[in-house]
Amino acid sequence: MEKIKKRLNHKNLQSQETANRILNQAIRIFLEKGYHGTSIDDITRAAKLTKGALYWHFKNKEDLLKRIIEEYEKHFLDGMIQAVNGVRGSILDKMERYFRYNAVFAFYNRELCVSFDTLAAELVGAHHGVETEFRRIYKKYQKFLSNLIVQGKKEKVFEKEMDEDLTALVIIAFHVGILLQWSMNKDEIDGKAYVNAFKKIMLKGLMI
Repeated sequence: MEKIKKRLNHKNLQSQETANRILNQAIRIFLEKGYHGTSIDDITRAAKLTKGALYWHFKNKEDLLKRIIEEYEKHFLDGMIQAVNGVRGSILDKMERYFRYNAVFAFYNRELCVSFDTLAAELVGAHHGVETEFRRIYKKYQKFLSNLIVQGKKEKVFEKEMDEDLTALVIIAFHVGILLQWSMNKDEIDGKAYVNAFKKIMLKGLMI
């Protein structure tokens, strides 16, 4: 019985590794070619698998897209919200954690972060079935930032006249652009200095 359990665990581990391999290649190729420009053949060739192996794990290309969206929400957005909300200090302590989480996560998960934003740019407004999911996640991000700005205003650190919802959208737009430029120029940019410049400019615009 113990040997059977070990074999089953080994098969489950292999299956998960294969699914992750497919997903990672899909992220990379979506980033390179866009969603509409990518075929299932592109992904299977990159993953060195048959179509049958891919379809064992994912129903179709849209299923892969949905999984990428889920991965982004779970590991980036929910992870960031949990990390920042776990800070017991002032709003500036929370903003420090916000900037740090963003920088570290993007460094280790560049393709996931950039592909999410570029896929959103491609598909939002194109009447694709997943458009509502992109909008929901950005709205969740906006609400989180809006709450931080409200806290900063209550602590009399941030400008009280600023509209928190509009400001949150500006921060998201700034963040997306910062990530894209870093991705394009990462070999020429000092990452630490880049993050510090982002933090300084952002905080200066928010603070009294």
